[in-house]
Amino acid sequence: MQPSSLYGHAIEVYSEFREKASSTMRPFVPADAVLRRFFLERKYLGAKDRRFIAETYFGTIKNWRRLEALVRDSFEEGEVAPQSTIAAFAIVFHRESAENIREAFAKFHLPTDALARLADRDRESARLAELPRDDRLGILHSFPAWFVTRMAEEYGSENVEAILASLNGEAPTAIRANTILTSREELQTEFQNVGIETTPSEIAPDALVLSKRVNVLGLPEFQRGAFEVQDEASQLVAPLAHIRKTAIKALDACAGAGGKTLHLSALMKNHGEIFAADPDPRKLEALKQRSRRSGAQNIRIVFPDQNERMLGADKTAWFDLVLLDAPCTGTGTLRRNPGIKWLLTEQMLAELVEKQRMIFEENAHFVKPGGTLLYATCSLLKEEGEVQMEWFTGQHPEFSIEETLRTRPDLNSCDGFFVARLKKQP
Repeated sequence: MQPSSLYGHAIEVYSEFREKASSTMRPFVPADAVLRRFFLERKYLGAKDRRFIAETYFGTIKNWRRLEALVRDSFEEGEVAPQSTIAAFAIVFHRESAENIREAFAKFHLPTDALARLADRDRESARLAELPRDDRLGILHSFPAWFVTRMAEEYGSENVEAILASLNGEAPTAIRANTILTSREELQTEFQNVGIETTPSEIAPDALVLSKRVNVLGLPEFQRGAFEVQDEASQLVAPLAHIRKTAIKALDACAGAGGKTLHLSALMKNHGEIFAADPDPRKLEALKQRSRRSGAQNIRIVFPDQNERMLGADKTAWFDLVLLDAPCTGTGTLRRNPGIKWLLTEQMLAELVEKQRMIFEENAHFVKPGGTLLYATCSLLKEEGEVQMEWFTGQHPEFSIEETLRTRPDLNSCDGFFVARLKKQP
């Protein structure tokens, strides 16, 4: 496919995402969902063409603030249109010449002088150098200035740029061997036999990291339940519970589609009972299918209309383990979900912090004396992690923090997570 057509497709799907992201009349649609639907409607696109379009699309979303600043500076009318934004991405990140882009974008009649300004890195550097640090880094790495300020305050000004750059990087594909059915070593051998190279994770004992992108969901090993796609950091959550006895009762109160529920099931060796609840019944339906495929037989799914019957007063102080994988900003997963940048505000953070505290209050009573409360968020913001621990233990002195874990993409090459294990007084 010609460059003009490839870039035309990228402009089309990016325009669709921008329209959905800016609309106040409909819920936010994740960037990957927009692209998936776009490709389903265009089955004529080959694998190479899809890779190019996807790279351009996600790259533009990841770097939207920098690209739009470039467009405003380069085009006399200052209009930030999808075609000029994609053109800026092609020049800055694909290192296309202004002349090549003028030809590839011929139908849009982009001004030659504007394209030349887009290609002038010295011009951009001079403009950025005049800005305060947080504004400069926020534009260069495409983050809100308030988020840059928070990262500098929480992790030190010497680390902030490395964190921002890592959040714009490529996330590797990691999988978790389902130890109910196989082991990491056996799974790696199966992959080697079909030419798929993997590396054992250095931080997650059941994880393999793929050397190249592969459609793992189409593999027979996935169909028989031998593994789940799960980031290495996410795979550190359930083991932090330190499950020593498998015949226990556990509650996953924010189970979603059940990635960590299934991990708990494997760690419990299919023994005991796991109650998996979530306000979204569609996610629980997905968990039902995943648990069948994985061979997990100790999971009891609690749909929203069953909460009162299955998680009523009789379950107070009943569970050995309660997992709260709380809804959060998702700032630790921006490598995978760059569209979150279009939503990220301080108001959003404040609302989620309050929601997390409600979840604590609604579920802390389920933990039996001597039991464990496990809290996790896929966020780099300490308001959703360490600060929440201070608040919760202040409100509930019967709980004490035993261990915490913090991962960062710049240090651990995985998503940014916070996990805490708390013990309730016997």
